[in-house]
Amino acid sequence: MTPILFFGRVGERLGPEGSFDLPSEGLTVREIRNLLAERDEVAADALLRPDVRASVDMVVVSEDSLARPGQEIAFFSLFSGG
Repeated sequence: MTPILFFGRVGERLGPEGSFDLPSEGLTVREIRNLLAERDEVAADALLRPDVRASVDMVVVSEDSLARPGQEIAFFSLFSGG
């Protein structure tokens, strides 16, 4: 199982960490997001917001970026400065 980290409002809703069984060929961030969202309504509400971004190995990535087992995957809400 690959750990998935959650930060900001996403982490408040889902907890700091979850896990996902990634196939060896990997999945796109979009596919991971959608599969996690299918698990339950709370996950869908937290992950499918337009202000939620993803990172792979601590680099913010697009929805089409590929993530493979062993990489750090995180979802986080945008933070406002001030």
